[in-house]
Amino acid sequence: MLAMFAAFSMSVLPVMAGQPQDGPEKKENPDKGWGIGISAGYAYNMLSIPDAYDYDRHYSAGDGFYVAIPVKYNFNDWFALSGELAAVSKNYSSYRSMQMMAYPWEKVENYYLSVPVYAQFSFGRKKLRGFVNAGIYAGAWLYSHRQGESLGPFDSVLYPYDEVVPFDSRRDNRFDAGLLAGLGLKYRAASCVEIFAEARYMYALTDMQKQYRGHIPRYSNTMVVQAGAVFMF
Repeated sequence: MLAMFAAFSMSVLPVMAGQPQDGPEKKENPDKGWGIGISAGYAYNMLSIPDAYDYDRHYSAGDGFYVAIPVKYNFNDWFALSGELAAVSKNYSSYRSMQMMAYPWEKVENYYLSVPVYAQFSFGRKKLRGFVNAGIYAGAWLYSHRQGESLGPFDSVLYPYDEVVPFDSRRDNRFDAGLLAGLGLKYRAASCVEIFAEARYMYALTDMQKQYRGHIPRYSNTMVVQAGAVFMF
């Protein structure tokens, strides 16, 4: 009975799948086609503010994360168009240099949903290849949290705080967009699996703040180092 079932499966299932019995049909060009994957990595965010503003406050870069679902289409072995749905944290910290013993400080965590779209140019051998990415990104500022210590209104004592930052439609620009460039390596581990590592720079074109009285321009420029895998089909 088991032998009959095995023989039936081997003869009927390939026909149902639309494939000949001697194996799956090979693609005419294995380097052409769609791919989808997943990647994750480290984000190093640098807040850019003109020196003429906020002269007594000093800003430092912040550590964060980058997680993405990339989708790509390979036209050939050297050119592809790609897009991603990504979550990225763009964090920073600051402190004030004041003539006193107490120094107010603050750490800010900002979370974004981002959609990068870019062209990929690759070069090298059949399995191990280098690549260069160039494109744009756009997204939305979803959430902000801050913690730190601030001076009291009538003394030089530092008071701690830890809170969610509510968005103000008159002040905050929740639209985020900019340019990106990346450099990396990819390896074809199997005919349908590609693993990669990339260093990417995301240069912001949009200010985090809207134009209002007392407005201080703020731009979040982010360096991302990530690794992932893409499954081709």
